[in-house]
Amino acid sequence: MSQPLEYSSYPFNGHDEFCLRAGSHHQKTILFIPPLFDEMNRVRRMIVGTMRLLNEHAIGSILPDLPGTNESLFPLEQASLTIWRNALAHCAEPLAKQLYVASFRGGCLIDDFAVESRKWRLAPAKGPGLLRTMMRTRMASDKEAGLATDMTQLAEEAQRGHVNLAGNHIGPKMFAELQDTVPMSSGSIRTAQLTNSNQAADVKLSGSALWLRAEPDDDPQLAKAIADDLLSWVAQ
Repeated sequence: MSQPLEYSSYPFNGHDEFCLRAGSHHQKTILFIPPLFDEMNRVRRMIVGTMRLLNEHAIGSILPDLPGTNESLFPLEQASLTIWRNALAHCAEPLAKQLYVASFRGGCLIDDFAVESRKWRLAPAKGPGLLRTMMRTRMASDKEAGLATDMTQLAEEAQRGHVNLAGNHIGPKMFAELQDTVPMSSGSIRTAQLTNSNQAADVKLSGSALWLRAEPDDDPQLAKAIADDLLSWVAQ
């Protein structure tokens, strides 16, 4: 039987943000950075499965809520990539000096909070691509409602306050940061892609692109493939 996950928190901006932990007593801990926005919910169950598998092999892990997401009381329209990086730095502070960071998709945009740390990335996404996808989703939704919306209008809406994109309230700073942010090459990086991807990678993993699903789902095969690769990576 797998050990239950622990509910914990980390201090940020005068209040506590929640996080999940597995194996907090282990010497080595991996900080997981989930995908951003709607992709986050689609992949969360698989990440939790990965955490359980790592715990069985004496590797701890922590999955923080970013301010404005999940159980956080922080207003999402006030969040930005910069704020999320700062929050991750606060979450990582109590961990061991040798920090391991595993990020997924858009999470790779904010793993540079720990410049010199070893990083593991799955299917890194660029900010402009994430932004365009959310804008197209909003435009398609507006079209079904009989409204004509284009990207210029959405950008202007974001500048006036915040814009609702795929159910996410995106403020001016977040919108601007997403327009020109790509994963930073810093520290030692191992990049993983799915086997059907044509993107360059250090390793190809078998599994499904859960972030493309319409609803949250799970993929135990991918969770095991990720856990196995992380175990070998941490052991290096």
